[in-house]
Amino acid sequence: MQCPKCQRENFEADKPCPQCGFQGDANRLDDLGLRLPSFTPEEAEKAWIELAHLETLFEKVDEWRNAGYFNKEMKSFDPVKTQRAYADELRQRLGEYQHPELPQTEQDRLKTVSFLLDNIDLLASRQWFKSKKEIEKVVAPIIAMMVDSILDNESE
Repeated sequence: MQCPKCQRENFEADKPCPQCGFQGDANRLDDLGLRLPSFTPEEAEKAWIELAHLETLFEKVDEWRNAGYFNKEMKSFDPVKTQRAYADELRQRLGEYQHPELPQTEQDRLKTVSFLLDNIDLLASRQWFKSKKEIEKVVAPIIAMMVDSILDNESE
């Protein structure tokens, strides 16, 4: 569990957070002024799309970790820890909004592919992958998705 105030991992609700000292009922965060304000409807629409991209990234990172593509010395670390904290923030601010059925147009798929490729590039630059071979294994299916989306778009 994460600390509801600072997002530190391994938070135990019955003990003070070792990082920020928060202790108490996470449901009382609004009373304590620790929750971020909700989005406006326009902001929420954009945030849902951003959250969908992040959740896709988290699924892929878990898949890549399970496939053994990451360096062994990185095993106990989360390569997308910052993005997970941001996703938690988005979820919190979206709390009052119903999860919409997001459209999956070819353009949306291409944006998701671009988002994934940017994050693969970031992880590669931080040397998360064992080798170039693992990066190729990660990129190949995403490029295939991109090509399929382009071809589907052209056939319409």
